[in-house]
Amino acid sequence: MLTSMVALMAYGAVHLSIETRARMQRELGSLQSGRILRETLQDALRNARAPQRRGDTTFTLGNGRLSFVAAGTGPPFDPDYDWRITLLTDSGGLEVVGTPVGRAPAARIALREAGITRCDVQVLAPGSTEWITEWPPSTVMPRAIAVTLWHESEQVGPTLEVTLTPRYTSGAETDDAVE
Repeated sequence: MLTSMVALMAYGAVHLSIETRARMQRELGSLQSGRILRETLQDALRNARAPQRRGDTTFTLGNGRLSFVAAGTGPPFDPDYDWRITLLTDSGGLEVVGTPVGRAPAARIALREAGITRCDVQVLAPGSTEWITEWPPSTVMPRAIAVTLWHESEQVGPTLEVTLTPRYTSGAETDDAVE
């Protein structure tokens, strides 16, 4: 009888250990996936291209969607090309999609984080101290960008804040900067 109880307790302990290990591996995979996505996004934002003329769509933010052109920074974005990168959330989670710009082979790179239900993006206009949620096509880049990721009402990780290139204006007109 005592041997049966010890065997049953040992079986329960092994079963619990296996379940715990599997759960930890899933959580670690999710954590690593989120970290890769954040690092990729941060690298891309640091290499965002400034608009060249009025109405240029090199960098836009509106209706919950961020789109910008950036120099390729290495995997997954080939450094030989510029990439249009779009950040959006849908029922499947957060998606970062990159497509090459110009004379590049047709490609589409998509990174997805399923646990993200909302993505708040704000930018800081040059000379301003107030964060805003819309950035129309213009000849000026925002001074900085902040990306906050959410799972329902819980923030996922710290807000990603990136200072964009200090030379945020192009040689074009600067009178259409967001005030």
